[in-house]
Amino acid sequence: MTSILDTIVASTRARVGASKDRVSLSSLKTSPLFSRSCHSISTALRNPGSSGIIAECKRRSPSKGVISSVESITPIAL
Repeated sequence: MTSILDTIVASTRARVGASKDRVSLSSLKTSPLFSRSCHSISTALRNPGSSGIIAECKRRSPSKGVISSVESITPIAL
């Protein structure tokens, strides 16, 4: 029996494979954004004024269904 996660993984592998067939690595390397500098999330979170917190409220899961029925989340500023 195939689980929903197996189905998601198979679908994602198929999409990634199709993308690789459409766009070659050499064409990606010549694209304007290929050699741009990367932003560091670590540096950004350490900057004064940043919250330093990354949060996610996950209401549903492909394998577990409903996790939380909370309608809204209120951020708390410290």
